[in-house]
Amino acid sequence: MKQLFAFSGVGVTRLMFTFELSNRDRNSMGYPLWLGGRVEVQGRGGNRLYVGPFQPATAQPINVGPSGQEATTQLTLDVTDHQFWLIDENRVGGAVQLYLTLTGHAVVDGQYVAVSEQQQLSHQISQSDWLDLVRTAGLRRVLLLELETPDPQVQPELAQALDYYAQARSRYGEGEWRLAAESIRQSLAALVGKKADEEDQEADVADAVKAAYKQTHNGQMGYAPRQELVRRAAKFMADLGAHPEVAETRKPDAYAALMIAGGLLHAFSAREG
Repeated sequence: MKQLFAFSGVGVTRLMFTFELSNRDRNSMGYPLWLGGRVEVQGRGGNRLYVGPFQPATAQPINVGPSGQEATTQLTLDVTDHQFWLIDENRVGGAVQLYLTLTGHAVVDGQYVAVSEQQQLSHQISQSDWLDLVRTAGLRRVLLLELETPDPQVQPELAQALDYYAQARSRYGEGEWRLAAESIRQSLAALVGKKADEEDQEADVADAVKAAYKQTHNGQMGYAPRQELVRRAAKFMADLGAHPEVAETRKPDAYAALMIAGGLLHAFSAREG
């Protein structure tokens, strides 16, 4: 294998592998070759994890010439954004270890000869090359946030908060910015077992900020109380979703509420776990 390039798509990244082939049979004047295969990645536990199949990027058959001559072909692998991040999570020492299995067949002297699956190539993508691929694919433009669904019997408030958050994402996808903010409001209230209509006033939020400021001067204020302060401020912002006459909720407002609430839910989920 000589080169590897990445091309961004809609929710998918196409990896293009360039191979150089040579005929080592001195008695052969050349042959046509059809080539495919599959790609695996080494996981953190040492297991090889299946990624996907190779697809030809150039016309086949590949014309492999007489002994000593070389032919070039390209095979592609389509990887979804989610798969891309799973590969990233399995990096060992910063590098990605790929295993490429080539399969297919050639016609030699009129006979079909199978390409054995045992002919596996090992290819390591260094940390710097992998990060270049990530940047080329444009994946750093997107932040994926996965929230594990809790047990409603064990964590009823958190389960309800995630349910409201799912509703907020649906409303956002429908272009209902105010309703998205309202669902975020309900989610942030449910996160600590309160009712959404229990609104904080501006003075309450200001006093909470002042109290936190004083506490930082008297000692260390950890993440948990700071996250609660952020939750109260975010809830105060999302309260406007219940009062369309006060301010019209715009798309950037709903998006900001989604991002803040998503981060808080992730933090609270990790804390409970």
